[in-house]
Amino acid sequence: MTATQGKRRSTTGPRTRIGSRRRPRTGASASSARKPGKESVSVPLLTVWIVALFLLVTLVLWTKGNPFHRSAKSSKETRTAAISLPSSQGPTPQEKKPAMRERPLQEEASQTARPNGRVQETTAAASVPKAPPGPVIPPTVPRKPPIGRVALVIDDFGYDLAMARKFIDLSLPVTFSVLPHLPHTREVAALAAAHGHEVLLHMPMEPQDYPKTNPGPGALLVGMTPQQMVAEIDKALRENPYARGVNNHMGSKFTEDLEAMRIVLQHLKSKDFYFLDSYTSGRSAALSVARELGIPCTQRDIFLDHEPTEGFVRRQIAELIRRAKLQGQAVAIGHPHPVTLRVLQEEADSFAKEGIEVVPLKKLLEESSGKNSAESGVS
Repeated sequence: MTATQGKRRSTTGPRTRIGSRRRPRTGASASSARKPGKESVSVPLLTVWIVALFLLVTLVLWTKGNPFHRSAKSSKETRTAAISLPSSQGPTPQEKKPAMRERPLQEEASQTARPNGRVQETTAAASVPKAPPGPVIPPTVPRKPPIGRVALVIDDFGYDLAMARKFIDLSLPVTFSVLPHLPHTREVAALAAAHGHEVLLHMPMEPQDYPKTNPGPGALLVGMTPQQMVAEIDKALRENPYARGVNNHMGSKFTEDLEAMRIVLQHLKSKDFYFLDSYTSGRSAALSVARELGIPCTQRDIFLDHEPTEGFVRRQIAELIRRAKLQGQAVAIGHPHPVTLRVLQEEADSFAKEGIEVVPLKKLLEESSGKNSAESGVS
């Protein structure tokens, strides 16, 4: 029994020790046993947090200061803006200026002229708007030594300002004869003089069938006193201070009257004017009275357009050139008709080709008076 009990003790003793090892410890011994476990866990966690914080700060600083990130961002924004803009909208003026500074000079001069005068643009200058083509310059025609000279006088200006501008733009030295007391008398006279054209006063005079045919306001009539005639001339010249000569509008009856023409021409001589006889009557006394008074005067050779058709005007220009070759000079009178303008535009080179010089009327008169003086022996 005792042996058996001793055995049992011996067997139970170790079990109690084993069991006592598994029991949780209390007190100081228990806390001292747990300390090494906490330290082993908290130290790695703290290290991880410090490393993570360091990496985060490094990432933020690197992102803010990285130039490649900036350029990538700006290029992305540029691409986004380019996609969002409509294709028809060009760059703003702020965007254009840097591009033009950076563009080399040879690229700025990358436009080549076409034969017709327009501009052919390269791809670099495609955004620049095309300039309108300039006026077509007529080809220069070799000039022959002049065989003769002609003066082209266009009557009846003062009604249509637009038509007057078109005649001003002709490449011929047209002489403008302007009627008085019309809506555009002053403007046409001033414009013609400003562009270097010679200006006449186209003075209305009494026709044969007056008053059935009315020559217009301010007309000179045979029944007027000398004072009335002079007053009407001066009144007309106040509207047209650019005139240096006079020709008659109608006047088939007035120009036949010797005394009436003497009064008019004497007044014009006092102003150092000259007179062109439109020659509306074959019995005109203008030329003989002018020679008597010693005032420069000539008469019309050709009416260009009393039939306002293209064929007739062309034939009259050919006749004018023929007469200038025979006589040395000739005077043509036309009117501001569209057909007259068109034919003169198309035939402008014909005069030079035929050796005929177109001159202002005054130059023709000066040349004629010089010849007459030489023939009469007056120096």
